Amino acid sequence: MAELYPINMVVRDYDIMGPLAKGDVVAQDIAVTLDRKTQMAAFRDGPFQAGEVSMSKYLIGLSQGDRSLVGLPAFPMRAFRHRCFFVRRDSGLRSFKDLEGKRAGTNGWNDTGNTWSRAAMRAEGVDIKSIEWWVGTIDPTTDKAFGHTSFTNVPEGINAVPQGRTLQDMLIDGEIDAMMCPWPPRRFYEANGPIVRLLEDYPAIEKAYYRQVGYYPAHHIVAVKREVFDEAPWAAVRLFEALNRSRLHSQQARWALTDVTPWSITELEETVALLGQDWQPFGAEANRKMLADFCEEQFAQGLVEQKVDPLTAFAEFEQALASVGKSR
Repeated sequence: MAELYPINMVVRDYDIMGPLAKGDVVAQDIAVTLDRKTQMAAFRDGPFQAGEVSMSKYLIGLSQGDRSLVGLPAFPMRAFRHRCFFVRRDSGLRSFKDLEGKRAGTNGWNDTGNTWSRAAMRAEGVDIKSIEWWVGTIDPTTDKAFGHTSFTNVPEGINAVPQGRTLQDMLIDGEIDAMMCPWPPRRFYEANGPIVRLLEDYPAIEKAYYRQVGYYPAHHIVAVKREVFDEAPWAAVRLFEALNRSRLHSQQARWALTDVTPWSITELEETVALLGQDWQPFGAEANRKMLADFCEEQFAQGLVEQKVDPLTAFAEFEQALASVGKSR
């Protein structure tokens, strides 16, 4: 029996990774180990051949000539972002347009999610340059729970939250008017607490946004290290195939195991009615419009000096995918 090529991969504990992690899906020609406990930031310097990475930061790296990673068009994390804006209960702010000329804080400037958030604002005609932006920690409890800080590469003109202060503190104390962050701050969950969402009926707004753009925005991709891809491009293809089979297995299982909430079956039915049966597709072609829109947004928001061509973002992998049948 031929020895299997080892792939140690760091990735969060997503539902779609479960079948591969548990052995319900078995990869071909490679031995995959999923590390779902280590933070994804450890991927580059850790003992990993593959890992989950920020789509935004991967594309920024490509625009700057960084070829240390090879991206796979596998998208383990997706989310709409209209739900990610928070204001004081007594602020009177209730729409994106209300934020023009105001002060807003965020936990990471170059992050994919926050880029999508600003894209949603721009889609509503908001001039994001009119906002006084601050970047810093959400609050210690939330940051520790999700293990996320991203305060590097903040562009000129963006303010840093003072040491010892948090965005939550600044919002409650009136030093900023809104927060834009992926997870609600801790005090959002207090009964009749001081923090509420900017967009109260965000599900309806996110559904309208989907009808407008036609995709469910992706945040992270899977990448393999350059030395791994150069040595065994076929292994990257086998990894992608295994991840995709795991996704499809999980997607089907949701219909039988509707135990997450009492009404999760209703959520599934409503989601399929709007987004279709396969609302988390893998592959460059299936995500062409989303990738093109994101590359446009990165350029429009000043995150890259030269716009990345979405057709080249996964070109090396696509070439390997096309040739693997001939070489293996």
